[in-house]
Amino acid sequence: MQKIAPYKIQQWLFTEAEGNFQIDLGESGIQYNCFHDLDLSENYGLNYSLDHGNLKLRSIIASLYQVKVDQVMITHGSQEALYLFYRSLLSRGDHVITFSPGWQQSWEVPEYIGANVTILPLKKESNYSLIIEDIKNAITNKTKLIILNSPHNPTGHKIENKTIDELIKLCKTKNIHIINDEEYLTNYEESIVKKSLYCSAVSSLSKVYGFPGLRLGWFVGDSNIVKDMVNYRRYTTVCNSYLCEQLAGQVLLEKVKYINTYQTLVESGLLELKNWIKKHPQLNLIEPQGTPFAYIVFPDSIDTNKFSKHLMNTYKVLVMPAEVFEDQFAIRISFGRPLKILKPGLDRISKALSEYL
Repeated sequence: MQKIAPYKIQQWLFTEAEGNFQIDLGESGIQYNCFHDLDLSENYGLNYSLDHGNLKLRSIIASLYQVKVDQVMITHGSQEALYLFYRSLLSRGDHVITFSPGWQQSWEVPEYIGANVTILPLKKESNYSLIIEDIKNAITNKTKLIILNSPHNPTGHKIENKTIDELIKLCKTKNIHIINDEEYLTNYEESIVKKSLYCSAVSSLSKVYGFPGLRLGWFVGDSNIVKDMVNYRRYTTVCNSYLCEQLAGQVLLEKVKYINTYQTLVESGLLELKNWIKKHPQLNLIEPQGTPFAYIVFPDSIDTNKFSKHLMNTYKVLVMPAEVFEDQFAIRISFGRPLKILKPGLDRISKALSEYL
């Protein structure tokens, strides 16, 4: 049986980087929160949760998106939601369109299922924008799914509403599903699921809210797809932690507070990053559009994978090299950090750059 390819992003974060850095500018959410930031006064029972998720939490999420509760499923982060979705929707011989630089899961898992995958490159010459004509040319009579990520990880680019609407119109005529990873969306009424029955979305508490350790994500889409995903999930993780679901409810009921914290960190961090980039005219900052990280394009003479390893091993700063996203000559820097963390991290990157530029 063919083995699925090693997961480069996770291998970098959890194998190569583990224990080798002091400053984390690599993880793609804001600075994480802690256990004591939550109200732990209630004596929560620790029974199993439901396989599709606690009803109260699903209801909270449904209200954020203004959809029915049966369109919501709670998962272990958005990555499990995507995995369950691919496994439930796709069959051998289906055709899938996805993009790079991007998340390796979006092509490896469909290919492992037996689908044929077209990976369309997002090019720096076009500012990493999604080109609708490229998608039209890639569609075949077997195309079943187009995988989007907006705001995009790692480039920080947001797909324009006009492009989304044109794509949805095209997919409706061909019965093609669209799923969007919306981890960095803060107004869920703008979600792609509001536009068509063929559209689904995933998100979580990991990136914007600062609780990746809760491993709490969700899927929003057609209720029939939810049923299929729940059934597949019964063969794997069964359900989420009841405790984590209760704590997640606390977070989402205070959504405004956490969104404000997120926006404050992003605003101050981006200003600091822009001031820093002015000191390095050889680098090109791709302007982030609603993400706590930015894509920094390097001269083609620099191997950014080697640079990132040197930065980590010598200067103890973690960033993400473009190579883990199937790209080259760039790094992703997460700036959604308190300035006391961000400033020394950027200073150390400057020292490493002095050895290359």
